[in-house]
Amino acid sequence: MKRIVFNVVAGTLAVVIVLVGLELLATGYLLVRDRRYTPARARLAAARRNTFIDMVTAGSSGCRYVDTLFPHPYLAFVHHGNAPCGVADVNNIGLFGRDFPSEKPGDKFVVLVTGGSVAAQFMRFVRGGPSYLEAALNRDYDSPTGRPFWLLNGGDGAWKQPQQLFLFLLYADAVDAVVTLDGFNEHFMLGGFMRFEYPANNFAFVNPMANSDFSDVVKRWMAARVFTFATGNPILSRSQAVYLVLARIDQYLRETPAAAVPRKTTVESMFALPGTWSKEQRIGWTDAQYQKYIRAMDAVAAQHHVLTAHFIQPAPAIGKVLTPEERTLAEPLDYAALYQRMTRDLMQLQSDGTPIFSLLDVFNERHDTLYADKVHVHQDEDGTSEGYRLIAERIARQLGETWQLERKKLASVHP
Repeated sequence: MKRIVFNVVAGTLAVVIVLVGLELLATGYLLVRDRRYTPARARLAAARRNTFIDMVTAGSSGCRYVDTLFPHPYLAFVHHGNAPCGVADVNNIGLFGRDFPSEKPGDKFVVLVTGGSVAAQFMRFVRGGPSYLEAALNRDYDSPTGRPFWLLNGGDGAWKQPQQLFLFLLYADAVDAVVTLDGFNEHFMLGGFMRFEYPANNFAFVNPMANSDFSDVVKRWMAARVFTFATGNPILSRSQAVYLVLARIDQYLRETPAAAVPRKTTVESMFALPGTWSKEQRIGWTDAQYQKYIRAMDAVAAQHHVLTAHFIQPAPAIGKVLTPEERTLAEPLDYAALYQRMTRDLMQLQSDGTPIFSLLDVFNERHDTLYADKVHVHQDEDGTSEGYRLIAERIARQLGETWQLERKKLASVHP
């Protein structure tokens, strides 16, 4: 009996020593990698945080982001206003804010601002009033028609080109100008094994027939359950080793295409790139597709006499010196070189007359905390946001120059 007790105690101690050793190794590795100590709970909270998702689900109890999604025949996925998980400010086309018109209003100069979740947040009404960009344009400039600027929110979470192009195609005859604010979601496709147009996971959630075997959905669901359990456990949530394991699982799911299924036609087969292509070939080809859709938007705009401008959104890994809080919230930051390459390639479109501009340096002079997660900037519940205000002022000045807007006499310079 004593021998059994001894073996149990010795085995337990051995396991504890191994676990403590792994934890020390993980802590040491992260200290060397990041050159600072960040508690595991802070890392896990940052990894799970997405302020856009928080914004969309804020008005419902017990509803997930996926419960707010709705299929769209041309835009892939939008949102709904149906009980019990509908979004309060969803409009007539499943996006946010004002309803989209079917034809140009006679008393407004309509500007469509489209992109991903950053564009959607950026275009939120502030304290019940207009967005920062609409306020800045009406404060400083007269529109080409003399009518007040009236902006539409054409952004949504996980959207990337060509969704912006498709939205513009649908409403090109109902707007006077179109502005894109994107780049972050698009950069994830660079070097991948799928075409640039490969839809985000939200497409599979609202179109279950596209993945009838559900293998990939089940994998991601199980990973989410493991993550939720670990972050809610008082012991595991404090472990740096557990954080590393969960981060590796997340990286694997991001980088690994959906498992092959015994079907001839799948979403993956429709969008697969040639298996013989090198990573450099895949990056170059994907870059060219991004440029193609920007050019296509400009071509459609020219046919409809619509003004255009394209802005590459800022990213935490480039430009701004991050505060310790921002660095924790924005990790990982290893995409800077690829994002900068994409930006350089896109900016070459200027030589053909494309009105495209980089916002990578918009926060360079700021040393306070602006970023709230991996790409979104902090925004209060009423829409107030210093980061989005700075972006709006920069975009407004560039639009004034690019569209040759007449500046109002009482307009002042704003930072």
